[in-house]
Amino acid sequence: MALQRNSLSLFTDSVNKLIECKLIMVDGNIANLLKSVARVPALTSCIAETLKASSYVTEFSRARVSWTRPDGTSETRLKLPADSHKLFTFVVCLLMEVDSGKRNFIEFLREYYYDKDSNISYSQFVNQVLKPFKRAGESILRNVDPDSLNAEDLQRAENFFAAERMYIGTEVLIQLLDAVENVRCALDTVKFVSEQQRLECLTMCNAMTNVLHLKNPRMLRIIWIGFKNTLGVYATFRPAVESIGETMRTNGLI
Repeated sequence: MALQRNSLSLFTDSVNKLIECKLIMVDGNIANLLKSVARVPALTSCIAETLKASSYVTEFSRARVSWTRPDGTSETRLKLPADSHKLFTFVVCLLMEVDSGKRNFIEFLREYYYDKDSNISYSQFVNQVLKPFKRAGESILRNVDPDSLNAEDLQRAENFFAAERMYIGTEVLIQLLDAVENVRCALDTVKFVSEQQRLECLTMCNAMTNVLHLKNPRMLRIIWIGFKNTLGVYATFRPAVESIGETMRTNGLI
């Protein structure tokens, strides 16, 4: 059961990473998501059973909906299957086409989720495909292992992170945000051992920025621990990290 729960956590984490990633990072995150799906028997069983009863090619043809605008131009969108098992399988097959190179993802976005800004196109794909896909996967897993999504545990976790907003004066908030932004800008001046280390630093800068706006004291303390222990190991960032910590301590934020 523990191994199964670890696999379920891996699935959820990999979906979230694909949902939250930038368009430029899509390929690697799609590959990781497919690997996590392959490690969860309940999900692979769902895919196998669904494909026995229906063809992905047929489902894709049904999902493809086109219409003509008043100006005479045409638009095409995908309408995902309503059934959660079919939806889950459909998206996995679609992502497999992208991962294998059979389907060009950028061209796919242009055809079905067009916007002159490719990042907005990806956001539409996230909202209309990946988020329903995640919900479908969770629905399948909930039926197989109810304890993995235990409502009582979820409520306990939500209560742990819930807290009344703290007061942060405007001047202090601006000072802290500017300091974090300076650290973020300085990331390009450091030669990291790996791209993963750079991304971890960037992630913590983004987390600090957002948690300062959130003004949740419990979350701020947690993010601060991650921020100082991730960025503080680099000599380039250490003075700024220490200054940010001192400012927060002086103002009773941590």
